[in-house]
Amino acid sequence: MTRDPRLKSRGGAAVLATFLVTVLAAKTGWAQAPTVDVLLIRLFDVNVTEPYELNADFSGTLNVTIKRSRLVVAADGSFLEWRGTDGIRHRKVTIRDLSLPLLLRPFAPSIRSAIAEKLETQAENPETFHAHDIFLLSEQPDGRFELAGVHRAIVDDAIDRYGRPEDKLDVTTRRKIAQWLYTAPTMKEFIARPGPPYALRATIDENGVLYELVLSYDWGEVRTRIGYIWIDGQPIWAEVQADTVSNLAGVGRVTGQLLLRFTNHCVNCKRPGP
Repeated sequence: MTRDPRLKSRGGAAVLATFLVTVLAAKTGWAQAPTVDVLLIRLFDVNVTEPYELNADFSGTLNVTIKRSRLVVAADGSFLEWRGTDGIRHRKVTIRDLSLPLLLRPFAPSIRSAIAEKLETQAENPETFHAHDIFLLSEQPDGRFELAGVHRAIVDDAIDRYGRPEDKLDVTTRRKIAQWLYTAPTMKEFIARPGPPYALRATIDENGVLYELVLSYDWGEVRTRIGYIWIDGQPIWAEVQADTVSNLAGVGRVTGQLLLRFTNHCVNCKRPGP
């Protein structure tokens, strides 16, 4: 009979202690990489306050799966991204046209909201990252870094079972425990829980530009990929691929794959109206 790893507190504590010593001893391999804190600061544009405004058009599709049926929604509209004097980045989506199969037409408002919300709250949401203990998982080619994290409540639970109370207050120890939980195959059952994402994985570059975000739930993963063009040295969305999950009244959970392409980019300029 397979033992539940959650019941092996003494053995788990020994494995955790060995892991912490090994990782700390091998830390020299990461000497040239920016720290996790630096990467997160760059990701969230902390200390960057220069105002700007970006306008663009977008078009694309949402492939929806409902009870084993696959349907295609086409959408186009306008996209506005700006940072005001408050230093906070904002996004607003206006959907001009939404082409829906007959089966989905009663749900047009919900689908509009799902597309807009996916873009307006996309990816660099600080609350999502702050809810997790983040660590450097790997260095990728082309100056990119793979960050991963485990929800802080799960790390707290692991410390209660395997660690010491003071470990909860030590950022470095929490990150090493999160790395152990994330990478140890025997701990997958321990961390996979219902509710908010129990883990995340993100690919960013040394400047904090986000290329991929994967949120892990007990029922599956939600993945987002972003492609860019550069205007005056600033990364601007060119393409967004994202998984979507919605609950429609009378239908239940609906999954989809969103693919949008952005054109007619205009940074800090006003385009003539229609």
